[in-house]
Amino acid sequence: MAIVSIITPAYNCKKTIKATYESILSQTFSDWEWIVVDDCSIDGSFEYIKEITANDNRVLVLQTQQNSGAAVARNLGIKKASGRYIAFLDSDDLWKEEKLSRQIKFMQESNHFFSFTNYDLLYSNGKIKQHRVKHDVITYRTLLKSNHIGCLTVIYDSSVLGKVFMPLDCEKREDHGAWLDIVKTGVNAYRLDEYLSIYRIGEKTVSSNKTKMMKYQYRLYRRHEKFGFFKSIWYTLTCSFNKLLKKY
Repeated sequence: MAIVSIITPAYNCKKTIKATYESILSQTFSDWEWIVVDDCSIDGSFEYIKEITANDNRVLVLQTQQNSGAAVARNLGIKKASGRYIAFLDSDDLWKEEKLSRQIKFMQESNHFFSFTNYDLLYSNGKIKQHRVKHDVITYRTLLKSNHIGCLTVIYDSSVLGKVFMPLDCEKREDHGAWLDIVKTGVNAYRLDEYLSIYRIGEKTVSSNKTKMMKYQYRLYRRHEKFGFFKSIWYTLTCSFNKLLKKY
């Protein structure tokens, strides 16, 4: 049984998954398991992942029964996880080598059960820009106004929180929904003020269509949080405005 379970949903990621795996292999903290859930890729990713990890008994490669989206894939990984700490890393993102060691130490020394970090943005032209979250502590009220927490930076303690699954009722915003589920219990999210992950900016972006993005955000508040129409609209507009501020 590993201390940390790393959950990776995978879909048509043959070009990037090896670099993701290598960033896990380079971790100075080695007591981990990596659970990769292929969501019925059509580019040979499933077979390729099994091939490059064949000699590593810390890796479990699974596949969904049908293409169902990242939330279903992550949930299958969480269900199979044996580690006390649950961490997330998408199939085209990267971790710096001290990511796990620094963050686990931070959580244990500060007695935090839910943590996140700053992260780097890696653009397709190779340019890197640092993204620093402005909040040291994120509460339910803060998180309602914007999802400040990058999924690839999160670690939560399942021995305290239990296994927190991605909700299936907030399309394209399942990570935001999961973080809301945690903090609404009164367990805040705490930031380690370091840049320990690298998020690729590119084709994986949900949509450049702002209308679609606002629709997904509205559904999060209306369906998952069970807010009324006007309250859902207000938070959707607030969140969209905060995203614009963050971008510019």
